[in-house]
Amino acid sequence: MHPLRLLMAVLLFATLSGTCFAQDFHYSQFYNAPLHLNPALTGIFRGDIRAMGNYKSQWTDVPVDYKTVTLAVDKKFLKVINKDGFFSGGVVFNYDRAGDSKLTWANLDLNLSYTKVFSPKAILSVGGKAALIQRSFDQGNLRFNNNFDELRGDVNLGLPTGEAFDSDGHIFPDFSIGINLRLQSKQTSELVFRNDRRTKLDLGVALHHLLTPDQAFYDDFKVPLERRLSPYVTGTLQVLPSVDAVAGITYQNQGSFYDELVMMLGGKVWVKNTLGKQISLMAGMGLRRDKIQDAYWPTFEVSYNNLKVGLNYDFNTSQFDIATENRGGMELSVRYLIRKVRPLPEFKVCPLI
Repeated sequence: MHPLRLLMAVLLFATLSGTCFAQDFHYSQFYNAPLHLNPALTGIFRGDIRAMGNYKSQWTDVPVDYKTVTLAVDKKFLKVINKDGFFSGGVVFNYDRAGDSKLTWANLDLNLSYTKVFSPKAILSVGGKAALIQRSFDQGNLRFNNNFDELRGDVNLGLPTGEAFDSDGHIFPDFSIGINLRLQSKQTSELVFRNDRRTKLDLGVALHHLLTPDQAFYDDFKVPLERRLSPYVTGTLQVLPSVDAVAGITYQNQGSFYDELVMMLGGKVWVKNTLGKQISLMAGMGLRRDKIQDAYWPTFEVSYNNLKVGLNYDFNTSQFDIATENRGGMELSVRYLIRKVRPLPEFKVCPLI
């Protein structure tokens, strides 16, 4: 069987089973966290090396706030290539901490992708991810039923909790696969980044937690980390020489208990767009829905040459707004590209925007 057909068959088969008892962390700016969205997006950028960071602080107005951090770097291996494709690799570190228990998710990912260049306008990538995940929590701030002293009518931390966890942390491996199709305008120059042909469209899907690893803190009880399916479409439409429309949508499904739809629509203006000086401003609005409308957020981006910074603030609209007063949280993304100077004549060229 052809490798691409085999990958699509595995994706389809794996999504037909499993139910969800847990939820992965997520970003509103999913389009600015590409390696978390799909390992096939490794190396899908116009440049040689890409460094990225994401930070999210959620529900800061309640005592059990959430904090999430992602650091990532990926690189094309253009020397391991033929005229029709190339390999890319990436490393990702994620850290997420939630609630009084300080329930923590920390993982290190290794990504690998292969990109098939059918033409300067059509590029297909397949990718995989291998990760080590640590799940842990702190019992120090937790209160259990047995801590309630009926005589005092209050919590007594001196009383035994009656809880016996086999461990408060463990490490397990995890795997993901994905596929991405990039359609784009043909560039006017392959050696110099002129930024004058910006229309592009990415369509893809990834399947995370292929083997549904056990994340339970009890030895005799299993809590599978259920598979997460993440189809998406993101794109840029060049409307005028200095104006773009940008949009993205993804549907995240993890088993039968958790699913959400996240979308964003915005406009980008290139204040300066000449060789060596490219400055843009973007403003947009995003929406997240699960079983009910969960949040909306205004989002802003500024880019200066190879540096891009994005900022948004989530306004919570779910029933939890009783505690949050509609204040969800702030999210920040940073991306920096390294583009090496190409010698003339150029022997190996990556046509990605």
